[in-house]
Amino acid sequence: SLAYHLSNVGFPGGSILMIDRDDKEVNDHTWGYWSRSPQPFDSIAKLTYKKIALNAPGKQIVFDLNRYTYRVIESATLYAFIKNHLAQFKEVEWLKADIKQFREEDNEGIIETSEGTFKADYIFSSLYNEKEIKERSRMFIKQHFKGWTIETTSDAFNPEVATLFDFTIPQENQLRFIYILPESPTKALVEFTVFSENLLEEKGYETMLKEYIEKTLKISSYKITAEERGVTPMTDHYFATRKGDRIINIGIAGGSIKASSGFTFKRIQRHTMQLAQLLKDQWPPYIDANSGPRFRFYDQILLNIMMRNGGARVKIFSELFAKNGPEKVFKFFDEDTMLNEELKIISSLPSFPFLRSMVTLAGKEVNPILMMKTVINKEGQ
Repeated sequence: SLAYHLSNVGFPGGSILMIDRDDKEVNDHTWGYWSRSPQPFDSIAKLTYKKIALNAPGKQIVFDLNRYTYRVIESATLYAFIKNHLAQFKEVEWLKADIKQFREEDNEGIIETSEGTFKADYIFSSLYNEKEIKERSRMFIKQHFKGWTIETTSDAFNPEVATLFDFTIPQENQLRFIYILPESPTKALVEFTVFSENLLEEKGYETMLKEYIEKTLKISSYKITAEERGVTPMTDHYFATRKGDRIINIGIAGGSIKASSGFTFKRIQRHTMQLAQLLKDQWPPYIDANSGPRFRFYDQILLNIMMRNGGARVKIFSELFAKNGPEKVFKFFDEDTMLNEELKIISSLPSFPFLRSMVTLAGKEVNPILMMKTVINKEGQ
């Protein structure tokens, strides 16, 4: 994404060397994002929805997104699009190699790879060490998922509606849901997502997908045409923007992940566009992608609730959408709301889990009262 955005501002700083161990030709992930204004890769979205569904015990709601649109991009499509776009520029070179290490030395970035050593004004790295993150976090769980793209012999899906959350599956004292992205009446991605400390055995994901497809969706005849899986760290860890002056962290490594929900794609685009603009304006590319104090506070509360009893978030998420609607919720998740809007949203939710979480956080040396005072003071400045 960064190289693409740099191409749009004239490659300030000169040439770019793209280093990766993979060819990036496999569809290993599906990116979903909402927006009410044009985004950089809207044109290559495979699926577009103006309606979303949320299912919870005793509650099934379909929302019209009004000013928002929910789009889905397959990673293989994104990789191919960016590669084709960058192929026209002499400033871009590609190198398939393993990265051994990188460091700053004599005011330069130095990167050692299996194909040689290179120097640059800046190194932009999306690499992170999960073990280090966990050790430095007060709260840490994983968002992990497995999805099947299935084709059925008869109509089974509404291609106009994306089911973002189906919480009707057993929660097992965790936060679990099914995510459904229909492509046609007979084809859809059905994905099982879990927020927990540990991964499941492979059989656990497959058993849940099979049971949901056959018992909940009542589909007896289908074939699996593709599958995807992934793991994302969910943490209150504050990600360093840079290491020294010449090594800049991007992606999850730079703090672009939304700590309490896992939504990342649009945040990555925003951060990398900001970096490109800074370089164009001849400023050092130093800008923080982490959430600000106010939203870090909310994320810490929600993370704490998930760690103690992920199932409690089912009611919170259900009430969040049911009482506020997707437009206000998406704006809140995008961190574009003002404090008065956030207080209205929070006041619409069950209070006990939040109060209990604040007490627990106080015991973890996270002082929620002091943090809230800081939030209010910053809002007033």
